[in-house]
Amino acid sequence: MPAAKRKPKPKSNAKRKSPPTNEIEFSIKPGEKTTLTIEAGRERAGEVPVRIRVEGGKVRSVAKPIEVEGESKRWRILAWLRKFDLATWLFVGAVILYLVTRLVGLTHYPIYFFTDEAFQTQAMVELIGRDYRDIDNTLFPAYFGNGMGLTVYLQWIPYLLFGKSALVTRAVAAVITVIAAIAVGFILRDAFKLKYWWSGTFFLSMTPAWFLHSRTAFETGVFVAFYAGALCTYLLYRYRSPRFLYLTILFASMAFYSYNAAQLIVPVTGLVLLVSDWRYHNQNQRTTIRAGFLLALLTIPYIRFKIDHPNSADEILRLLGSYLVAEIPVSQKITTYISEYFFGLSAFYWYIPNDRDIIRHLMKDYGHIMLVTLPFALVGLVQVLRNLRESASRAILLVILVIPMGGAMVQIGITRNLVFVIPAAILTAIGFERVLRWIENPREELEGSTHASPPTRKQVSASAGILLAGAVLALLFDKTIDRISIVALAILLGFHGLGYFEKLKGWMRDRFTGWKLSHTIVSLAAFGVLSFANIFLLRDALTNGPYWWTDYGMGGMQYGAFQIYDIIEEYHQEHPETKFVFTSNWANGADVLNRFFIGIQPWLDGGSIEGYIQRKYPVDENTLFIMVPYEYEMALASPKLTDIRVETIVPNPDGTPAFYFVRLRYVDNIDEIFAAERAERAVLREAVINVEGQPVSIRFSYLDAVDQAQSIQEVFDDDIHTLAKTLEDNPFVIEFTFPAVRTISGFSIISGSANMQITVKCYPTLDAEPVTFMFEGKGSEDEPMLSFDFPEPTDVQFLHMEMLDPYSPPPAQIHIWELYFSP
Repeated sequence: MPAAKRKPKPKSNAKRKSPPTNEIEFSIKPGEKTTLTIEAGRERAGEVPVRIRVEGGKVRSVAKPIEVEGESKRWRILAWLRKFDLATWLFVGAVILYLVTRLVGLTHYPIYFFTDEAFQTQAMVELIGRDYRDIDNTLFPAYFGNGMGLTVYLQWIPYLLFGKSALVTRAVAAVITVIAAIAVGFILRDAFKLKYWWSGTFFLSMTPAWFLHSRTAFETGVFVAFYAGALCTYLLYRYRSPRFLYLTILFASMAFYSYNAAQLIVPVTGLVLLVSDWRYHNQNQRTTIRAGFLLALLTIPYIRFKIDHPNSADEILRLLGSYLVAEIPVSQKITTYISEYFFGLSAFYWYIPNDRDIIRHLMKDYGHIMLVTLPFALVGLVQVLRNLRESASRAILLVILVIPMGGAMVQIGITRNLVFVIPAAILTAIGFERVLRWIENPREELEGSTHASPPTRKQVSASAGILLAGAVLALLFDKTIDRISIVALAILLGFHGLGYFEKLKGWMRDRFTGWKLSHTIVSLAAFGVLSFANIFLLRDALTNGPYWWTDYGMGGMQYGAFQIYDIIEEYHQEHPETKFVFTSNWANGADVLNRFFIGIQPWLDGGSIEGYIQRKYPVDENTLFIMVPYEYEMALASPKLTDIRVETIVPNPDGTPAFYFVRLRYVDNIDEIFAAERAERAVLREAVINVEGQPVSIRFSYLDAVDQAQSIQEVFDDDIHTLAKTLEDNPFVIEFTFPAVRTISGFSIISGSANMQITVKCYPTLDAEPVTFMFEGKGSEDEPMLSFDFPEPTDVQFLHMEMLDPYSPPPAQIHIWELYFSP
């Protein structure tokens, strides 16, 4: 027979009572030994009685059993909270406040949404649309247009989850920057062993330059965050475990691929840290070798990029207008670099409000770093210089010296040198700690000093050298704050070497009783003050930031992205028949913003009223122009336009017009006006320019340039990065009248990748019959130059050339970068 199954007992739904909690409080004198004995008795009715005996201490009180439901749970929570010290909880509070001050009002300040911000998500959208290949058919490219790289991929998952959103794009970058806030705190805790290590997060958060840029999606903020993460994990590798080196390599690689300037800063930082801590690296060879393999693996995308784009660095320098690629003497380049480098280290640039940077990268009346924190930073720098035998101190000093190297290659600017805020926050926190220790217990600081012994001759010489060098260096700077900072630093270091501060402390110790404040009270007070400073900065930015600058246009704030596109879409829904001509003269890369907010729409044209004034385009009652103020004034003044009606004005924050929604039409005789202008432009322009070292009279087609002579000169300046292009003429005609007969055997031309039919007529003398040659060719990106030889060398005094693109009917623009004649 099968065994009978036991009937399961019904489960009790009654909630078990929490066991009573017993509390015992007792006190002991300092140095007194106390024995706490816990004795368990025999089990009775499922319970074990416990007796607690305290020997050597005086029992103050014994709490009665507390029969409160859930008390034990609350006790466990309290016990868990007590696992962490006060500094840790203040650090958590600082990080939370950091996030709050990054995310609150994210679309209200900064008031612009810049092209570089929109580009990252838009590039990801277009990459997905091309099956994760760029326009060169590279799968998962390392870099995109505008020189951006990893920051594009960081928008991948957020885009898939939330779609295109300016708020999400900014929020992603802002959240990533919390890495920097955490890294600064950990560096101060684990490498510098500070009591008030959490203050570094506050000082970083309230740094105006960082506050502004960490609330944008600019790639420089993400780079700084990863660079700070790399610096933090490197110091953890030095002070906690060699295994942190792998994380260092990962963070450094992410920083490298985030920003163009990182391609110099990150490798140089790695090199100087390799040399600085060579002995430690050598002691951990296995870890170092493995990290080297990881580094080699992570450099593969960059190697692939350099193979495909070998001239990318030169192109970026030219795009940024660097003096390094300018036609100036090498000595001038060196002088300029040194000047820019030291300017990037100057207190004047970092702590005093300046007009060197573009206003959209500034907070009005604020320096890039709070001026009030400069004394703390100087004290912190002295501490670092005094402890250069410590790896952490060397690392911070080396990072400070490396940071300006990239920006100095172009011009020191906040976006290129923003990473300076990381060591600045660390130095400030170190100095702040010294001050708080004196406030907390000055007697303890005085007791820490000994009666100073007379300095040695070597110390006197070194201190005198520091003081003299400080005086000389201060004279090299022309800003008062730089001189004061250098002199103060020299005095602090020099007087310390001479033992003056130890003597002063000894004198004070004998005459000063001092006080002792609770560490908790001092910490909470400092936390409150720094929290207030952060909240004040946020409030000031949100309340007053929109009115700090009144230049809201292209050259200033480029205001309007958060407002204008919602208005356009709403207007389109109400008037679906309307075709918008939305000016591109309100922001850099307005086409990127159009694609980001609206996409490619048949009813939206990215043109400008300027183009409609220069050339006739279809305009009817369904055409609506969106103009900026100067374009509206241009339209009013143009004799080609009439019946101008303003339908809507979108205001700037201060109430002045930002955009005009305008309907208009051409005047009745517009065809005659344009015909007369075309006839005038068809007449060849005349100029005398330098061709291969001699003045030559030339006549040429009307160019798309303000200065016609300067533009045509760029065809003969031996610079492949400058060009001339016709406004509308195809072919591009150039006629040369040489001062004397010369022999030409051929020519070379750079005209892009267009198909070219070139006709050359050579006149031996001005009144002779021409010798005509015809050539055809097509350049490419790899071989942009076309070279042609005449059947035989030909004497020429007058030369007529026509460059025709047969596949581009006029009006069309023909581009020529360079033209060379072969003797």
